Amino acid sequence: MDKDINSEFKSVFRDGNKPALEEVLNNKERRVGFIKKLLSLYPDYTIISYKLNIPGKVKNNEVIYQIFEIGLENISDCVENEKWESVYSKKLNLKTGPEYFEVISADVSQVKEKMTLIEENMTLGRIFDIDVIYLENNNLHYMERREIGYPNRKCFICNSDAKLCASRRTHSVSDIHKHMQKLIESDGRIKL
Repeated sequence: MDKDINSEFKSVFRDGNKPALEEVLNNKERRVGFIKKLLSLYPDYTIISYKLNIPGKVKNNEVIYQIFEIGLENISDCVENEKWESVYSKKLNLKTGPEYFEVISADVSQVKEKMTLIEENMTLGRIFDIDVIYLENNNLHYMERREIGYPNRKCFICNSDAKLCASRRTHSVSDIHKHMQKLIESDGRIKL
C-alpha cells in the first residue's frame, strides 16, 4: 500500500503547470512591481506576501493548491485572531504557483513573528514562503527573521541554513520531494 501512495504522490510533481524559467523570473518581477504599487497606495501599512517553496518544474496543480489553501487559512486565522485591520487582499492562482497578498495595519515586527511561527510550527509550514514587507526610506524592505531574534530558516532535510542548501543545491529535487511527501502524509489534510 505504501508503494501506491508514494507513486501517486510522485505524480504530484510530474503533472501540473510547468512554467519556463523565463516565466518564473517574469512573475518575480511582476510580484515585486505589484508590492511596490501596493506600498505606494498604502505606505504606512504592512504587506504579507505568501507563496510556496516548491522545487522542481511543476509549480502548480491540485495538490500544490491544497497546500497553499491550508497556509492561507493559517494566515487568515492569524490576522483575524490578532485583530489586525486588513485593507486589501488578493489571491492569484498562476501557472507559476498560487500567491496571496494582504495589506494590514499592524506592527511589522509582530506580523513577522506571527508569520515565522506559522512557518515553523505548522506541519506544512516548511513549504510556506511568507514574506513581510514594508517601506523603509522609500524602499521595499523584506523583514528578515534575524531582525526579530529568530535564526534563518533551516533546511528540512539536514537542518543547515536553508538558503545555503538551496544555493549550493545540496539536496536533489527528488530528496526534497520525498521529504515533502512525509510532511503531507503527516498533516493528513491533503487529498492525493
